[in-house]
Amino acid sequence: MVKNNLHEKITLYLSLLILSNYLFLNLSFPILIIKINFILFLILVVFFYFKNLNENIYLKIFFLLIILISLGTPTYEWDARSIWLFHGKRIFYDESIFSFADNYASFSHNGYPNLAPAFSSSLAMLVGYWNEIFPKISFTFLFLPPLVFTYSFFKDDKYLIFLSIVFFIIGKYLFNGWTDGLIAIYFCLSAFLMYLLFIKNEKYFKNNFLYYLIAFCFFSSLTLIKNEGTALLLILFTVTLLIKIYKKDLKKDISKLIVLSFSFLPIIFWKFFCYTNGIENDYINNDLLTNLLPRIGEFSNYKLIGYFLLLNEKFIISLIFFSFSFWLKRNKELFNFILFISLIYITVLFFIFLSTPVDFYFQLNSAAARIVKTLSFSLAFFGLYNLCNYKIKY
Repeated sequence: MVKNNLHEKITLYLSLLILSNYLFLNLSFPILIIKINFILFLILVVFFYFKNLNENIYLKIFFLLIILISLGTPTYEWDARSIWLFHGKRIFYDESIFSFADNYASFSHNGYPNLAPAFSSSLAMLVGYWNEIFPKISFTFLFLPPLVFTYSFFKDDKYLIFLSIVFFIIGKYLFNGWTDGLIAIYFCLSAFLMYLLFIKNEKYFKNNFLYYLIAFCFFSSLTLIKNEGTALLLILFTVTLLIKIYKKDLKKDISKLIVLSFSFLPIIFWKFFCYTNGIENDYINNDLLTNLLPRIGEFSNYKLIGYFLLLNEKFIISLIFFSFSFWLKRNKELFNFILFISLIYITVLFFIFLSTPVDFYFQLNSAAARIVKTLSFSLAFFGLYNLCNYKIKY
């Protein structure tokens, strides 16, 4: 692992600029400040590319190609065009995130978090106009902090394998204006940071303040990308707390966990804003039990959810790779951490699908393959991380 901290520092600065952009739009800062913030982000990206041109060349080529693909493809899918980029368009024209208080065009789910749309609106503010293509690259820019951070742990050919996993599992969600790919990567790296800081017994991470700052940024970003980000972060904290309690090791880390839990504050403020302005959540509302109870007793519903979630080909491949990796190198601590997280998240997904307010089959058919990317990517990532520490015995 590289310990000169260059990639960690670039990760932190990029993450802070993304979050500060969201904060500035919340606080109605002057447009000039928002433009300067985005220019600083672009300058830092250029610095990353040219600081040492040959270092991390795989990522530099990969990311440039993804940007070009994003610029060369129109936004035509419903969620990308009518939810995420539509939110960005509203923020661009109204110059504030709080314009959603009127709940205009409620079909676009005005209660969704707006980290990615806010970033796309700031790019449009910098350019001076809006269209349905170039603001989409700001969604791709959001992938950069976790991708840069990962280079500290995977070097050379191992990093190329990591990028192959990213492209295989995330695929078009790297550039099509959806947020499911962002959730998958930010959750995976958030889980990885939680493991390094609180589960893995290595002082370099536990005593490195830089990693706690990156964790705070990733945790906050995770909750502000999409609704399920909050549930995923709650799962991470719950599993970590349970493991620490089981080990009778909670006392020495409880203060750090409490400080990191403040990463929930931005999404709490946003949800409070939505509540006070009558912007409802389509899934968690008064009809939740009405939708859930008729479905919960039918075994065929569980079979259908299992079919769409657990028989997804990328999930199966990731699960096989993960199992093979931990069969070769039996890191029980890491295996249990990921297993508990995965089982809890799968349980939550079953509950969410059983209580969906829309047609049951339609919801599964349209959403399951996207949502399971989070699990697939995490299994493949931790399988690779575990395998990289495996020593072949001759």
